[in-house]
Amino acid sequence: MHKRKILVGSLALLLILLSVTQLNAAPFRERFKNTEPYGVLFNQYDPNFYTGFAPRVQSKEHITIHLGRGNQVRVRMVLPEESIDHYIEDQVARHALYQEVIDKGVITLTTNKSWELYDARIEEEKLADLVAKKPELSPEEWRQLNLDVIDKLNPGRLHHIQRDFNAMVTDFAAALKAAEEPKDLKEKLVLVNDFFPHRIYITDLTAEQDAVFTELQSLAKSDDTAGFAAKVEAFFKDVSANLYAVNDGKLNFYEFTSVFPAGTYDSTTKYKGRAIPRFSTTGVWTLIPRKHGTGDTGMVDYISKAGYYGMMPMLPYQYAGGSAYNAFHNPGISNWMGGHPLIPKEWKESTDNSRSGKPYLRSSITSRGPVSHGCTRMSPGHLTEFREMLPSTSDGMQGIRVFLNLSQCYDVIDIDGDGTEEAMGVQYYIAFQGKSRVANLIWAQNDRKDFYDWLYGDEIAYGEPGEVTVKNAVSCNFVKRKASEGKVYQDIKLYEAPSEPENLQFYTIKGVKPTSHLGYDINRELRRVGYGYEVDRKLLKLD
Repeated sequence: MHKRKILVGSLALLLILLSVTQLNAAPFRERFKNTEPYGVLFNQYDPNFYTGFAPRVQSKEHITIHLGRGNQVRVRMVLPEESIDHYIEDQVARHALYQEVIDKGVITLTTNKSWELYDARIEEEKLADLVAKKPELSPEEWRQLNLDVIDKLNPGRLHHIQRDFNAMVTDFAAALKAAEEPKDLKEKLVLVNDFFPHRIYITDLTAEQDAVFTELQSLAKSDDTAGFAAKVEAFFKDVSANLYAVNDGKLNFYEFTSVFPAGTYDSTTKYKGRAIPRFSTTGVWTLIPRKHGTGDTGMVDYISKAGYYGMMPMLPYQYAGGSAYNAFHNPGISNWMGGHPLIPKEWKESTDNSRSGKPYLRSSITSRGPVSHGCTRMSPGHLTEFREMLPSTSDGMQGIRVFLNLSQCYDVIDIDGDGTEEAMGVQYYIAFQGKSRVANLIWAQNDRKDFYDWLYGDEIAYGEPGEVTVKNAVSCNFVKRKASEGKVYQDIKLYEAPSEPENLQFYTIKGVKPTSHLGYDINRELRRVGYGYEVDRKLLKLD
């Protein structure tokens, strides 16, 4: 009898532990306790335009997109000289176009007052005056002025990357000499990509590249320093798609990087015994035109007529059958403020930035966790900014590479070029599950500690922002289209990017239904200002 009581007691304890584990992995009904509003507060789904200051890059080769463990999208742009030299002029041109369509009554501003804040900042920074000074400045002075303004208007996101290329060559030769003969393409790619870690993302080798790599291996193993040096620079430029100029033995370039919270597939997966958000699509994809759907098709910056997609572009990367695509899009969920069981009353009472001075009717926030049918969801303002950073045209965006890690794989990079590799993260602490296009359960409370306990668990050593350590961060390798586990980093810092403000202005179009062909075209055209692109003034009813 005594043994039976012990057995029953042990089973009961086990069931309790299992139920706690299950509870920690399952969403639950509770109001968010952190009263700081997230996302975008609004009244109805109107068209919208961007009111921030991110630069535009017109060359798809200079852009990569990365999704990793922790549920965040990193958009990395190696800034070509054209993006730098046209930055201030682009900002002035975009502001002037908005001003003109407003003044001529083409559009009427609704809901919020982001335009006024943006207009005031343009005036405060005297950007038009800076453009007028261009003839007085040398090319070097103008370039530096543009860099200074990019940095000021986008704090923490412009990174100056400098490397001693000769030292990189020496290290690459040593790595090839020490390495065993690669058994397959994956092992070759690891060696090649480590020439410039996380900034070469080659996923296959052409026959010519493979032959040069084999020759470099032979030269390295025979200590033929002169022969190695004679061939390695051309190889580096080839495998890095000529993104990085080598001048006087140095690499010296600028990157603009944004890290945005992301919602992923509405499911979890088990990793090392605990539930983590599941990524349903992994590997290497590219942005593609949408050929099927309810809006105008045949373009990357597709806009759906379904209101819950927010009258903003959906950027597809995978055809999912029928009219369905997996894409980067807005949260696809909005929450009516009145009586909502999850929304704090402070959100419901907020009149900040309200055009009417009254509280907003709805909120649109992204869930940094399991929520989608397969797409990658982003907050409305973040998606708007994401689109602004990419090339003006659909053709320009087509082919931008998207690296989707395995669910357990962290996105690792030395993001600011200071020599320290970090696992990517973002300071955003909202995760919920949706039902009928409304948030109905939360995965964790929206304070940092509770959220990190849910998102990372014992994978991290918790600390203040900038002090969190990931104990064993596995990264991903990409071979052709497939992702697989790669290098494991021990006790690597978690880079916690600030959550960027959501800069967008709602509007209506005079006499035009937003879900008409003309409505879609006007919506898209207002997002396309940038060097090398001529705005269609006739379409916008300006000529």
